[in-house]
Amino acid sequence: MFRDKYRTYINWGVTVVLILVAALSYYFLIQRWKGFTDTMSLLRGVLTPVTIGLVIAYILESMVNTIVGIFMLVPTRKPATLRRIRVFRVVAIILSEILSLALVSALLTIIIPQIIDSLRNIITNYDQYVTRFEAWVQPMFEKYPTVKEYIFAQGDRLQDTIRKFLQTDLSRVVTFAANSVKGVGVSVYNVVIGIIVSIYMLINKEILLAKGKKLTYALFKVPRANRLMEGLRHTDKVFRGFLVGKILDSLIVGILCFIGCTIFGMPYSLLISIFVGLTNIIPSFGPIIGAIPSIILILMVDPMKALIFAIFILVLQQLDGNVIGPKIVGGSTGVSSIGVLIAIIVGGGLFGFVGMILSVPVYSVIYTVVKNYAEKRLRKRGLPEDLTFYSDVNEIDPAMERQNAQIPQREGIDETASSLYNK
Repeated sequence: MFRDKYRTYINWGVTVVLILVAALSYYFLIQRWKGFTDTMSLLRGVLTPVTIGLVIAYILESMVNTIVGIFMLVPTRKPATLRRIRVFRVVAIILSEILSLALVSALLTIIIPQIIDSLRNIITNYDQYVTRFEAWVQPMFEKYPTVKEYIFAQGDRLQDTIRKFLQTDLSRVVTFAANSVKGVGVSVYNVVIGIIVSIYMLINKEILLAKGKKLTYALFKVPRANRLMEGLRHTDKVFRGFLVGKILDSLIVGILCFIGCTIFGMPYSLLISIFVGLTNIIPSFGPIIGAIPSIILILMVDPMKALIFAIFILVLQQLDGNVIGPKIVGGSTGVSSIGVLIAIIVGGGLFGFVGMILSVPVYSVIYTVVKNYAEKRLRKRGLPEDLTFYSDVNEIDPAMERQNAQIPQREGIDETASSLYNK
């Protein structure tokens, strides 16, 4: 009784307290920002192997399920008991890890020597490339002397900067090389521990999921827990389809690019194809990021082949965007182009290359959650969900909400909205 009587005052009091706590927390966070960032960096470094293991397990889960399905198709006299299925899963996990390591090792064994040779050739023939490029653009310089002066001035400034860097900051270069060697060792350690963590995660997947679900229903009421589980299923569907599909799609694009570059006799075909395949993982803007440096590299060797490559990569990306990508990834993520652009910019600015890759599925999940919540609130108020109804800036008659608030059927709401919109 007391609570019902003073409910408004209690809500206001709780709101004020929460605002004060948030403000004080923000103030102390800003005052101790360096300590906070140092703590987060330390925590991120410690959790890196666990993160790698989770990513490996998440990616390999589809392969494990496929191998288990193949085992189940083999005819046997014994029934498929739970114990046999667990044995199949353990064998499938081991096979998936071995196949993945073998594939990565084979690719590195084949690719790294050729990349080193390509880089060595670029460094060795750099002067020839520059001379050839200057001869190609000389007619343009003669026609536009202002452009020539500007480009030469920028080139001289760049050479002075490089010379100054080598003369005064050579110790930094040595320190960077030493840190790189150390970083390779740390990366190898993180990957090894990550593989072990992934095996554990894959073996104990059912137990871990059951514990998480048990905790969820222990903390929340059943309706809210059900909505949370629905959201998690949607998130898993989006991320699994996007990540696995995008990796396969980029692999196909890289192979097609290598075949095309070999046919047209492009220089550094393997190096360019790897770069194009890797950047293709980035949604929407990956092809542009991969094409521009590749065109510049080919332009230094042979300007005509650079033009041919530009046309070829345009055709390849159209093929990927309209045929290969939709078949593998599953079409659109359900968000607008401007949303994808903003998500990639924000994700790349905050988390670099990984943020650019994961920004679109994360944005897709957030967009779906907000969209479902907004539509649920509109249904409660008896307002239409159709986006075309809100395509202008005119006000909505308040009587419409009062009139439709008591209509429980969604069809009735849609019919009312349609009639009002048609007016």
